[in-house]
Amino acid sequence: MLTGLDHIIIGVNNLEHAAHIFSEKLGLTVSGGGTHPTGGTANRIIVIGDTYLELIAVRDPAETQQSMLVRLAKGEGYLNFALVSDDVAKDSAEMQRRGVKVVGPNAGALTSADGRTRRWSRTDVERPDLTQHYPFLIQHDSTGAERRSRLAGWKTPPEHPLGATSVSSATIAVADLDEATARFQHIYGLQASDPFSGEVDAWDATLVSFLLPDDLQSFELATPLPTILDPADDAQHMPEPGAFVAYLQRFGEGLCRITLSVDSLERARDYLDEHEIIYTYREQPHPVLWIHSDEACGAALVLHEFTPEIPPSLPLDYGDTNL
Repeated sequence: MLTGLDHIIIGVNNLEHAAHIFSEKLGLTVSGGGTHPTGGTANRIIVIGDTYLELIAVRDPAETQQSMLVRLAKGEGYLNFALVSDDVAKDSAEMQRRGVKVVGPNAGALTSADGRTRRWSRTDVERPDLTQHYPFLIQHDSTGAERRSRLAGWKTPPEHPLGATSVSSATIAVADLDEATARFQHIYGLQASDPFSGEVDAWDATLVSFLLPDDLQSFELATPLPTILDPADDAQHMPEPGAFVAYLQRFGEGLCRITLSVDSLERARDYLDEHEIIYTYREQPHPVLWIHSDEACGAALVLHEFTPEIPPSLPLDYGDTNL
């Protein structure tokens, strides 16, 4: 069964610089990471609730997937994300029975600087490629608090100065929402929500959501609203009008944003202001904050304030802009 969002992969050019940006500027503390024995990459990890952000960089170009090199040549940013499976062999078999081509489950491992190793099993859709538009399935060799501790470098994961408590959703940009919805339902065996407007996040998009009920998380598909005008040259940062169209034209189908729950948007804004981070904030009808992608190594981050009455993974009504 697919139970939640396991991790979000952000490709960066300089791992230590990216770790500094996220820890010191954005208030998302890096607490683990290491070197992948194969694939020519290394990473740093930011544990947020039961999900983590993986900052990943090329260590040896000769071993690194060509698609990752091509993606990073276009700029830093999101590569993909992984879904938690509580039985990856069973979920993989069910995908194959639906006629989905999968690769795996295959074993993976990462060794930390002090020589300790954590392991997992992973299944990819179509091909074992970090930079494709299909999230892969993963099952770790530990669960719960032990898994979080291993991810954080065999330590208790730190609290984040930004106030982030969970990753509530990940959004995939698509060109044709109806076609992509049917495709993703078939691949993952999940039921999509009815389409809803991105206006709730002050965003020129239409979306559907796939709920992952165990963790009250979701992943979404989003397509830009039709426009008769070319994207404005200065529309660089979502949710600016035209920026989503420009993103899809540049990068194609793939992960384009994630949403984080924070315990207080007011305190988050105070932290970002203190560290001179540029963002877009809209107050009505519900507060939402977009950290510009240039401030986060190409990764657009959306902040919502979690309230128990409104699970953060579900569509909300959002909407005036202050930079």
